[in-house]
Amino acid sequence: MGGDRSFIRRLNTAAGMALVISLLAALYLNIILSVALAGTETGEFCPDCPDWTDLEGWLAKKDAYEKEQMNSVLKNVPASNSSTMSAKVEDETKGYPVPELLTAAGASRSGMVVLDVRPAKDYQGGHISGARNLYWKDLQKDGSLNTEFAERALKKAGVNDSDRLLIYGGSDEGPFYAFWALCYLGHEKSSLLDGGLEAAVRANTKLDTYVPAFPESNYTIHTLPWLLVTKDNLDSLLNLTGLEVLDARDFVDYGKSKLTNTAIPFSPDKLYEDSKIKDAVFLEDLLNQRGLNKEGIQLVYGTPQAYSLFYSLKLTGYNATLLEGDWWKETKWAVSGIK
Repeated sequence: MGGDRSFIRRLNTAAGMALVISLLAALYLNIILSVALAGTETGEFCPDCPDWTDLEGWLAKKDAYEKEQMNSVLKNVPASNSSTMSAKVEDETKGYPVPELLTAAGASRSGMVVLDVRPAKDYQGGHISGARNLYWKDLQKDGSLNTEFAERALKKAGVNDSDRLLIYGGSDEGPFYAFWALCYLGHEKSSLLDGGLEAAVRANTKLDTYVPAFPESNYTIHTLPWLLVTKDNLDSLLNLTGLEVLDARDFVDYGKSKLTNTAIPFSPDKLYEDSKIKDAVFLEDLLNQRGLNKEGIQLVYGTPQAYSLFYSLKLTGYNATLLEGDWWKETKWAVSGIK
């Protein structure tokens, strides 16, 4: 009997504890639900009240709510404050040694001729308002830069020699190619839109489908021969003291063959993230790790990757030149890594 009474007491105690736990759980659930629903009883979204029953949906609404609030604030910002905000955006590029070569996605484009270097179909589907279409492949013949084709394309786009150009495109090599080509053609004022069209959209830039018309210009090219490595000048370049040869291809291609035994593998993938170039400090540190000398010359090869490497070197103040194509593989300077 004593054992039975002891068992019953233990049973009653356990039941009491279970009741207390149940009450606490109900109270906790009520608190969570009250937080989740707080501020929503009027139908208005509450940015500080997470909906634990649909967290992903709530986060999406929160993101849309914050963007709406930001747009509302910007509409009511006085002109002087807007200028200050624009200046802050432009300050994002100040850390680079040659900051004028890079334009932040949200910066002012006033006084710049904007060039969309994507295919005409993509451009017509939506572009930055006022941008002119100059497809980067229209500068080429048989896959290589052609000065006659390039001059014709620039004239057709109404570009003048003195224009300050802002180049943007998609996530391919187009913008970097156009930048290098314009440098070689002697255009003195070119900048890239950091992150391209996607970054501009994220910065609330509205796209337009209207295609502006411009009168054909009398653009004249003034090539800078030292920015293009050719079969005629390769030997003399490779005999220069202090020349640094950079292979922009991936390590597998570098292992198969390279231009001289001193070529340094340097894939530009490390320099960019989501088409945006890494910050100035990171960029400088990475280039310093390669032991590069700003007083020397950097011969970049391995197209198409070489175009973006050329740009990053120019942005950081290096004296880069570029070898276009893979004709170097047929020269005496080619070194095979396959035995």
